[in-house]
Amino acid sequence: MTTHSPFFINALQPEEVRVLYRDESGYTQAVLASAIKGISQFMNKGAQLGQLWLEGHFGVGDPLVNQGAPTPRLRNAG
Repeated sequence: MTTHSPFFINALQPEEVRVLYRDESGYTQAVLASAIKGISQFMNKGAQLGQLWLEGHFGVGDPLVNQGAPTPRLRNAG
């Protein structure tokens, strides 16, 4: 399933969400939300995934305007 709804994402755990983005070469990449630096720590303190996305913590732009590029917040899930 795919979504651009931060409200739907609020009902999921970081291990259930893959964040898709295009790399510098134009290829689609995917990373687990749990592999994004800081997400687990915010979630442990009560944050919701959708809100973290809206605040830019996913590093791939604003879901409500569907724009933006990845930032260094994404780390290699390895």
